[in-house]
Order: sequence, then structure tokens, then C-alpha cells
Amino acid sequence: MHIFPATIPFRRFYTEEPEPRIIKPPPDGALVGSISYGFIMICGPLSGKLTVKYGAREISIIGSLIIMLSIVCSSFAPSLGVLFFTHGFLTGVGSSFAFTPGMIMVSQYFTTQRSLATGIVMSGGAAGALVQTRLHQYLIDTLGWRQSLRVFSGAMLLCVITGFTYLPLNKGHTRSVVDNLKNSPLNKFVVDLGLWKDTVFLIWVLANGLCKFGFFIPYVHLVKHAVQLGIPIHSATNIMLCLGLTSMISRIIFGKICDSDKINRLYFNQASVFSVGLLYLLIPALHNYGSLVVFALLLGVADAGNYILLPVLTFDLMGAERMPVAWGFMLTVNAVSCLGPPFAGWMDDITGSYNLGFVVAGALNVAASIVLAFIPLAKHSIRQTERSIINVTIDHSTQEITRWTDNLPPIEEVPVESKYVSYTRTMFRSPDLFESQPEVYRGEEVVGEATGKAAVPSPEETRL
Repeated sequence: MHIFPATIPFRRFYTEEPEPRIIKPPPDGALVGSISYGFIMICGPLSGKLTVKYGAREISIIGSLIIMLSIVCSSFAPSLGVLFFTHGFLTGVGSSFAFTPGMIMVSQYFTTQRSLATGIVMSGGAAGALVQTRLHQYLIDTLGWRQSLRVFSGAMLLCVITGFTYLPLNKGHTRSVVDNLKNSPLNKFVVDLGLWKDTVFLIWVLANGLCKFGFFIPYVHLVKHAVQLGIPIHSATNIMLCLGLTSMISRIIFGKICDSDKINRLYFNQASVFSVGLLYLLIPALHNYGSLVVFALLLGVADAGNYILLPVLTFDLMGAERMPVAWGFMLTVNAVSCLGPPFAGWMDDITGSYNLGFVVAGALNVAASIVLAFIPLAKHSIRQTERSIINVTIDHSTQEITRWTDNLPPIEEVPVESKYVSYTRTMFRSPDLFESQPEVYRGEEVVGEATGKAAVPSPEETRL
């Protein structure tokens, strides 16, 4: 029955021992997380538009409720196919609705310290990831993964409560003709299409698409890469701890630094992207635990600069009006980061190492830093304004619409003496008697601001 048993080495043809029991491998659910993250990015334009239309508070609360529902449904999922819908699609859509308004509101609420505020918000995300990973693993070990999901669903109530802090700006503001023009469907449609005709926006999108390709590769494969090098698993997990800690701290520090007038945020972001690419390119030269720890520490520092400046620079480059839609499109483009981990895994299957995946990601980051160098040139070429046929001025760089001053040339500078404004005493009396009007003081005569003529006191005013 067994012929030439010794001709093929390392193979057993006969044994007295019973055949080993074949254990069916668990289904590969890594794709569920990729689907979830993908829909966070893909739904970015939709959540941005809904935020503009209905408000950040409403959309963020709805998103948090969707996440709660999706997590509870996932805890009862009978199969992996159901998880694709509940934990993949629903959680992704809900997370997009909950995440996008937060970034938009930070950019709108803070002007002088916008970078620091963004850094604090995003450092909270890094800290939450560190705590959540270990808490989730503890709950799985003690309660099981289904009960763990239900516990986290209850924790999402905190997000619902904090959503009520998104107070709208300009509360009680009376809408003018220009405000109605800015918020008209035609103008919104033009703004949305104009983004893709804006050279600065196209360069910004291309650069971030390149550098975000490898963003999640270390988070998914760095521990496996360390194990392949012979590092024990418990030591390999400490590498990710170092990455998370330095990233959390650096986001706050760099946020404060980037608020300084002496710092060019665009150049700072460019240096951050280049540094990340250089670190990825050095991965093949790192072979021991100590070198990988240093790599993780430096990567957390380098990547923080780019991460916190994404919404800040989007606001700086696109302007306040186009920020919500531009940020939504940016999230959609950043969905390319979902492709990084599968690509690195594919390279490992082919070459037996994750090195090539890191090298490709590093090369793309270096290319992105070169692309970013073209933004100043593009900004210089498109900074121009022109008059529209309805007496408004449109800035093609930021799409800001400004109404012309009545009866005055649109570019005429106000004289120095016109800064002193005098109000008549009738402004405190009943409006049915007199209508208050600001007047410009120019030496001995008083000139009406609207008419430009000398204002002569009426007999009634003289008696006052």
C-alpha cells in the first residue's frame, strides 16, 4: 500500500496515531471593518450637505443613534453576511453622520486657535482608540463578543448627549438679500461644481489621496510584521501602544504650534507627509524590537501634523462657505486608505514580507509632498475677483459673495475722517417720531453716511 515511503522527505505516509481532527477555520471578517470605514468616507459629501441644511446638532445625534442601533443589531447577527450590513454599512453611515459635523463645527467655532482645537479633538480619538481596544478585549474575554457590543452600544449615549452641545452660530441673525443668495439652491449647486474646477482643490485632493493610501497599514500589519521578525506577540503589541501615545500627545502639541503666525501650515503639512514617507521607506532596514519601537514613536509624531491639519487646511484653502462640501469630498477621497491594508497583505502573500507594502506607501507619501508644492503656485494664479450682474462681488478663490455698498463705487476706500460716526439724540426716541441714522463727523460739518450730503439739524432736533 505504501510504496517508496522514503523517497519524499518530510512527509508521513503511515502512522499508528489517529488522524488529527480538522478544525474549521473561523470566517475571515476583516472585510467588515473595511466596509464600515469605507462608508464613513464615501458618505462624507452626504453628511456635509445634510449638516449645512439641517444643522450639526441634528445630524450628529442621528448618526449616534444609527450607530447604537447598528451595534445592537450586530450583537444578534446570526451570520457574517448580516454583519456586513449591520456592522459594515449601518455603522459606517452612522459614523459618517456623527464624525463629519464635529470637524465642521470645530472649524467654524474657532478662528484664532483652530489648529489647537482640532488637535485636541483628534487626540481624543487616539486616546479613545487606546482605551477602547483594551476594554473591548477585556469584555470579550469576560462576557463574550455579543455582550461586549451591547455594552458599547450603551456607551454611545454619551455621543448623543454631547451632540446637543453643537449650538448653531449666528443665532437670531436676520437673513439679508445676500444671505438668501448665498443659500439659494442655484448658488449651492454652483459652489459644489466649482470645487472640481478649482485647481487648488484638485491638487489638495490628489495629494491627500496619495498620502492616505498607506495610513492604516501600520495599524493593521505592524504587529504581524514584528512577529514575522521573531518578536514575541506581547512585545509586538507594545509597539502599537507607543504609536498611539506619541500620536495622541503630538496632535495637541502640533495643534498649538500651527496656530502661530510664524508657522506656514501648508509647509508644515508638507514636511509631515514627507517624514511619514521617509519612515515607511526605512522599514526594510529595521529588524529588531528596539528599532521598531523607535519607528512607532517617530511615526506617531510625524503623522500627527498631517492628520490634524486636514480639516484646518481644507478650511483655509476652500473658505467657510465651501468647507462642509469640500470636507465631505475629502473624506470620500480618503477612502483610498481602505486599500492600503489589503495591498500590504497581498504583498505579504507574494513576497512573504510586508516590506514592499510599506515601501510603496512611503513612495506615495513622498510623491504627495511634491504635489503639495504646487498649491502656492495655483493659489497665486486664481486669486482674482469680478463683478456679477446682480451687484455682488464673487471671490473665485473662496467663493465668498459680498454685496456692493449702495450708491458708492465698490472699491472706493473710506476716508480716514469718516471713521468717526456720530448718532443724533433722536435714536433713543420713539421710531414713529424720527428714524435714527448714523452720521459721519468731518470737522465742523456733519455729513450723512448714506447720501454724502451735509446734514442740517431739524427744528425739532434743535429744541432737543
